[in-house]
Amino acid sequence: MLATAFDTLTAARDLEAAGIERRQAEAIAGTVRTATAAEREALATKADLAELRADLAELRADMQANLHAAVEPLATKNELAEFRAATKAEIAGVRSELGTIRWTVGLIAAFLFAIGLRVFGLI
Repeated sequence: MLATAFDTLTAARDLEAAGIERRQAEAIAGTVRTATAAEREALATKADLAELRADLAELRADMQANLHAAVEPLATKNELAEFRAATKAEIAGVRSELGTIRWTVGLIAAFLFAIGLRVFGLI
């Protein structure tokens, strides 16, 4: 831990200079050192921050790769427009074929009806 340590000797001398007895000044300085020691241990060092930055950069790279992998298979608007146009053209072709089939079936039915009339001597 590279945090600045609490200088008990200087603190005790400053308290003594302010009129506090030496034993009391030393006790106060020792108590302050003990109270702040746990807090100093919880402080992050530059190395801690550098490690955190590296971890975050790795996490960011992983997230970007995952996002790219998830988005890549999605179709673009242009691809969807092309697919829609091709589908419409295909549907129009099927409709045209259905119209031709209807006409053909109608002609066959009329032909069979005419044959039936002829067979039964109604024509």
